[in-house]
Amino acid sequence: MADLGGTWPGRPPQRPEIPPPWTPEWPPQEPGPPGPQPPPLPVVPAPHDPWPERDPLLGALLRRRIVLVSGLLTNHLATSVAAQIMALDAEDDDAIELHIASPDGDLDAALMLADTVDLASSSVTAVCRGALGGPALGPLAAAQRRVAHPHATFRMSDARISLSGRADEVAVHAAALQQQVAHLHGRLAAATGQPASKIAADLRQGLILSADQARDYGLVHEVARGADRSSRSP
Repeated sequence: MADLGGTWPGRPPQRPEIPPPWTPEWPPQEPGPPGPQPPPLPVVPAPHDPWPERDPLLGALLRRRIVLVSGLLTNHLATSVAAQIMALDAEDDDAIELHIASPDGDLDAALMLADTVDLASSSVTAVCRGALGGPALGPLAAAQRRVAHPHATFRMSDARISLSGRADEVAVHAAALQQQVAHLHGRLAAATGQPASKIAADLRQGLILSADQARDYGLVHEVARGADRSSRSP
């Protein structure tokens, strides 16, 4: 008799086939060669590092109690310079030389560095090289003694500031910045002996001074002159 499938009296029902569980291959296969790799990222050289422990030349100057400020006075640079001044001041009371060439800078950074110079128990002499201007004039004004190289130039200009945010936030920040600007004007007025109104007017005008003019203005006490070589035999 032909098998018609299905349930038949005396025959157990057929169960569906269940596939066996998946098992990994054994032994494991060795990984194949790696595929194409992306090109390496370009290496961008870091800017000049102002920390003396990572720069042998700056470390050598620091051992002679000379602190160098070069370039825009950013928060990073001002923090490094302030730390160097504080470390030297903690060692002893010998004089510190602050050699500075900074055409501009951040207002917060300049005032912080000026306060550090103010609080140092060691005498700080600022030696101006190259161009100096903007808020970077603040640390200069804080030094007890100020000397200019013959070809140094000084640019009096207000800090460049940009604000963004809600109207009430901008108003609060603007009031705080006005206080900082007034503090910088007061420092320059006290250092030079000029009226604060003249300081403010010259900063708005962008007055540029030579080393001799800066001495007459009161920004520096003297202009360093080299030894007279005219009398030396060739």
